[in-house]
Amino acid sequence: MAKEKPQNEQLTKQIAQQYPKLSNQQARSIVRTVSQSVSFRSGPYPSPQDYEYYKEIDPDLVEQMKQMVLDEQKHQHKLDTNLLEKDYEIARRGQWFAFSIFGLVVCLGAYSIYSDMEWGGIIITAIGVGGIISQFLRKRK
Repeated sequence: MAKEKPQNEQLTKQIAQQYPKLSNQQARSIVRTVSQSVSFRSGPYPSPQDYEYYKEIDPDLVEQMKQMVLDEQKHQHKLDTNLLEKDYEIARRGQWFAFSIFGLVVCLGAYSIYSDMEWGGIIITAIGVGGIISQFLRKRK
């Protein structure tokens, strides 16, 4: 059984002395019922002292709790993987669209230059190429 706090052990002994008909287990149960403790924990598992209390309620409860934590972790990893895959897919699709637009702008600029509109073709091509270059030079968040 888990180690009780020294204060709880003293109370258990006092109750057992005052009421000799009670067993040690009954005295411990009374002390647990009467005493109140507040503890703050973070993490998926209870404190080691709580495992004994859970085992008294149901012997399989501790294993069920561990399995729940493992299942939740697997589920969270699956969600994270799906999110990363979708982000990658969106980024890849965006690169293909940018490449298509870039190719179209360069073709329109070349056609404008070929059609004796040099300044218009140069401006269209410069804006298209400048837009793509600025996206690559921009700092990512």
